[in-house]
Amino acid sequence: MTSKLTEKQERLAQNLALGMSKTEAAKDAGYSPKTEANQNVKVKKRIEKLQKGAADRVMLSLSRHLLDLMEIRDKALSKSSFSAAVAAEVARGKAAGLYVLKSELTINKIESMSKDEIIERLNHLYQATGGVLPNSKIIDLKLNYEPKANGSS
Repeated sequence: MTSKLTEKQERLAQNLALGMSKTEAAKDAGYSPKTEANQNVKVKKRIEKLQKGAADRVMLSLSRHLLDLMEIRDKALSKSSFSAAVAAEVARGKAAGLYVLKSELTINKIESMSKDEIIERLNHLYQATGGVLPNSKIIDLKLNYEPKANGSS
């Protein structure tokens, strides 16, 4: 037989389920900050129930979101709107965690560096990495023609 929680216990459980620190939660619920009020088994079970309910709601909304995106994709496909269908499918994949967003910041663009700056930077990297970069000779190629921007000669 389980009895109901007191108002203070319920408030404590709600506060802890929301992520408040034990001290803050206890103080807000009317307990002394030094009291380990949440050690009560009933309070612990209530916290678990609240957290499970919150987790279930998040999963349900993620599930609904994924289903909505699938419906958008299907409607786009039925109208031969392939770019919209692909966009919806990519959004589904992102929401489901199938994609890892990766961004890279280039500090030194090699195109804007002189040959001497590039050599200096490579030497610095070689020293900084403890020789992980291969210690090789740099060959200076002299071209008889200047390559065009699009790659053709």
